[in-house]
Amino acid sequence: MSLMLRLLTVLIVGSSLAMAAGDTDVVNFVKKKLMQNKGVKIESVKVAEKLPIPGIKGWSAYIIEAKLELKRGKESRKIDFETILFVSKHLIAQELIDRKTGRSVRATLQPKLPEDIYADSHLLYGNKDAEHKIILFSDPLCPFCRMYVPELLKAVKENPDKIALYYYHLPLSAIHPASDTLVRVIEVARLQGKKEILDELYKIDIDPELKDEKKILKIVEKETGLKVTPKQLHDKKIEKVILHDRITARKMLVTGTPTVFVDGKKDVTRDRYKSFIKK
Repeated sequence: MSLMLRLLTVLIVGSSLAMAAGDTDVVNFVKKKLMQNKGVKIESVKVAEKLPIPGIKGWSAYIIEAKLELKRGKESRKIDFETILFVSKHLIAQELIDRKTGRSVRATLQPKLPEDIYADSHLLYGNKDAEHKIILFSDPLCPFCRMYVPELLKAVKENPDKIALYYYHLPLSAIHPASDTLVRVIEVARLQGKKEILDELYKIDIDPELKDEKKILKIVEKETGLKVTPKQLHDKKIEKVILHDRITARKMLVTGTPTVFVDGKKDVTRDRYKSFIKK
């Protein structure tokens, strides 16, 4: 998340607690907080979805969508902003923590799946008519992804009639900037019918903090044999895919990697697929 959006989140939540009741009260609360900043011009604010919180009575998770024009210094841009607020009859909170597990309840939230989530363009391995469907949001330089994804890919390729894997990019560029270039390389390769390059990039030896695009492309060519130009990376088709994946992640409340959905439900264990594998 950019600095501007982080500041916006803090602004909306304010002291993190306030009186609340219904949807209208929550929307008015958000608008009031936003209007405290003269650099924010509000186009619209709405409750996009209201989700129950498993195991917690009296609270709901509100997904708030806002269209804004945000000014900070000389910078001005329009943004579609989304945030989650936890609402009870009398309170609004930015976060709720499960006392038993110490985990944020955000991990338990189950948003509606976008209608196009199982698009053929995102089917990586497996048959689209497979018995089980897995959605994966991942980053090839995320340390956890590099341990998890190769094993998942192997399982899907060995069980194509059991599992279909739909892959979505979520480069965590703020943590490892090189990811942004690598996911673009993956899309260039996929357009050329070389989707197996994804497998290789989860093993590539590269400094995650490297920002020089040309240096990254040289490393990719040396280690995989795939030659990609900066112009190819920023083709409109590639930009469209990357933007679509980011918007999809936002709609599904995905902020970290790897995030996995199995048959439409978030799999916080990430291991449910193992029960589908042939013994």
